[in-house]
Amino acid sequence: EPNTGNNGVHASASPFEAFAERTNWLGVAVERDYFGKAMLALGVPMGTIKAWCEDPAVPFEGKKQSFFDLLEDLDGRDCLKKSVAILSGK
Repeated sequence: EPNTGNNGVHASASPFEAFAERTNWLGVAVERDYFGKAMLALGVPMGTIKAWCEDPAVPFEGKKQSFFDLLEDLDGRDCLKKSVAILSGK
């Protein structure tokens, strides 16, 4: 019987995390995914995108934090903006 842990439904904590899961679980190429395309168009290097898919600790606002945690609960546009800010160190 379905319950909170066993229900066949998965919700990602952010658009970036959903993107990372599509690339990991479904084998979708970064440049073929709509969110990956958006990140590339904003100047995020492919290597950085792939590294971020591993949820590294990244410097932001004076401390190192989980990349996924920094983007949690943001909508797509805000997630992209914050990703660029993280990349630029601002």
